[in-house]
Amino acid sequence: MTMRRMVAAGLAAAGMTVVAPALAQTTAPQNPNSPPAIPTPPPADRPLIPPHVQPRISVEGGAGVLGYISGTAAIGPAWNARVSGALNERFTVEGNYTGSVNRRSDQTGSLVYTAVDADLRYNILRADQFVVQPYLVGGLGYVGYFGPGGDGAALTTPVAVGAERLITQQIKAGARFSVRPAFFDNLAHPGSTVEQAAATGGSVWNLLANVGGAF
Repeated sequence: MTMRRMVAAGLAAAGMTVVAPALAQTTAPQNPNSPPAIPTPPPADRPLIPPHVQPRISVEGGAGVLGYISGTAAIGPAWNARVSGALNERFTVEGNYTGSVNRRSDQTGSLVYTAVDADLRYNILRADQFVVQPYLVGGLGYVGYFGPGGDGAALTTPVAVGAERLITQQIKAGARFSVRPAFFDNLAHPGSTVEQAAATGGSVWNLLANVGGAF
């Protein structure tokens, strides 16, 4: 009886040595160098910038051209700095500095234009409604003209139309066209006639492109 058990145990052990390699070959080998799983990207029609993005604070700088409406001076280079604070998706308050250098038409020298104003901006569309955000601006401020026949203190009421776009959530770019009427300005040389004084007004127009940070 003992001999039969020993023979049976031997046959069972021999069978396991044959079956075990076959079972091992049925399991697919694992590649330790497989790359990590890549998450599925968003649909192509989904914007990278989420909707209803409205920066609270913006700081921008710009450059462009400025010309005198009455022909007092030639068109010259202009520059601009702006700080904006959004009240809501439609209204924004702004503080603007605008400068320019223009050669006087009478060839007596150049006028340095310096203006600082506070403005209220109205967004015609929200930032997510179109490829650019159009807007209107109106304000009130100080302007000085420094140079031959200049005037160190006058009043300006700028009005503007423009458009901008968020390139990323922190960078924005845009452009605006402004008309900057001047009041209480006198850019005529001493001894000028009434006709000459009338042709030397301080009202200007300017076109500026801006880029800056949005926070």
